[in-house]
Amino acid sequence: MAKKPISVVFQPKKGSEAAFFSEQDQEKLRNLRKKTEDEANNKYREEHKYHCFRCGTQSLAEIDEGKVKIDVCVNKDCGAIHLDPGELKEIIKDQSALSAAKNAFLSVFK
Repeated sequence: MAKKPISVVFQPKKGSEAAFFSEQDQEKLRNLRKKTEDEANNKYREEHKYHCFRCGTQSLAEIDEGKVKIDVCVNKDCGAIHLDPGELKEIIKDQSALSAAKNAFLSVFK
């Protein structure tokens, strides 16, 4: 019969030198993990910056309408419109921007 391995972890006494350095090491690990995660997310965003969320092609064009920048997929088989958080609210708030955005959307398909 195989014996199960036993793992023993010694917890340093609070206030001891070992506890101090252990906490510092844990903080360094948390910071490194956060930094690595942020770098991976930024790399992914940069690699997929102009990719359409619907069809996946690198075919987004940015239309600047006043305060709002709207991303439109120029792939002839897609035509998806991408709005960042808060952009729809901004468009609805300003009716003239809504009419201008509508014209901009339609001009892409002419």
